[in-house]
Amino acid sequence: MNEQLILELSNADAIAGDEDEVRAILKCGCLPHVDEVLYDGLGSVIFHRRGPESSPKVLFMAHMDEVGFVVRSISDIGMLYLLPVGSVIDKSKDMQLVRVTTYSGEKHRGLLNVTRDAAGKVVDTYVDLGASSADEVRALGVAEGDRVCFDTMASVLANGVVAGKAMDDRTGCYVIAEALRQLGDSHPCDLYFAGTSSEEVGTRGGKTATELVAPDLAIAVDTANHSELDRGFENHRLLGHGPMVEHYDKTMSPNRRMLAFVRNLLESESVPYQRDMFGGGGTDAGASHLVGTGCLAMVLGVPLRYCHGSCSLAHPMDLDAAVQAVLLLCERLDSDVLRSFLTC
Repeated sequence: MNEQLILELSNADAIAGDEDEVRAILKCGCLPHVDEVLYDGLGSVIFHRRGPESSPKVLFMAHMDEVGFVVRSISDIGMLYLLPVGSVIDKSKDMQLVRVTTYSGEKHRGLLNVTRDAAGKVVDTYVDLGASSADEVRALGVAEGDRVCFDTMASVLANGVVAGKAMDDRTGCYVIAEALRQLGDSHPCDLYFAGTSSEEVGTRGGKTATELVAPDLAIAVDTANHSELDRGFENHRLLGHGPMVEHYDKTMSPNRRMLAFVRNLLESESVPYQRDMFGGGGTDAGASHLVGTGCLAMVLGVPLRYCHGSCSLAHPMDLDAAVQAVLLLCERLDSDVLRSFLTC
């Protein structure tokens, strides 16, 4: 595991449509290894490694945005009332340190809290900067529309597990950046690695990046969460057991020949993986596979604990295995293989 890269990605702040910090990290790490860089109209960044002439296109996607908030209103007593951007879990809204980033790029720490109704449902979410008036808040340069992210500094625990915010989907960003760094010179496909924008608010960048690249196959490298207390037979997202090959979600039912090829490939190279299905939700692959007349698409997932909260846990073995999986796909996917998925 490239410890420095995963910690740096986790510590960056980036909600939907405001992903500059993550995009800069990806560009710094990926530019030495690509032939060109493309951008869609939302801010997704796409790194292109050319393959043989007229070779098929394979697009790997990981979204740069995290769940968070924007400042919606500032009260007379100096509290910042927030609007969620993405689905932040309620148990991470009580008494959490956060960072408010202003339009000028300044960052201010504050305490996130909520009010609840009689049934315990969250009514309002607000940040206390320690101020006593709206004027005091505005004197700091804080205003409506500023982004708010959890103030969680990533670290590596004693057993090597990484703890940090925004692991959905900085783990995916890590995987595509590290795979691109390790990628050899010979690969049978035209390869694209995208950090996409605005996935947490409707898989938007997956659609626009796919429209720009027009791939033959799109692969979302994303995450999935399972209850941290469940180690039973229904948990297909165990930490340390390898990435998940997703077999179904409500936005996409992947091509079964393609899934069989991927499973056989990973097994032949002794890369651990888990078979998973999403009961709800979706990824950039769900948006991308419907672009144009449709394209092949699938999801490679990194298992997490405590997804969409102030801190998540990711296992280094899962990250390494996901990088291996991406590299194997880059090496083995070719015109004949892709054609075999769609012909009898």
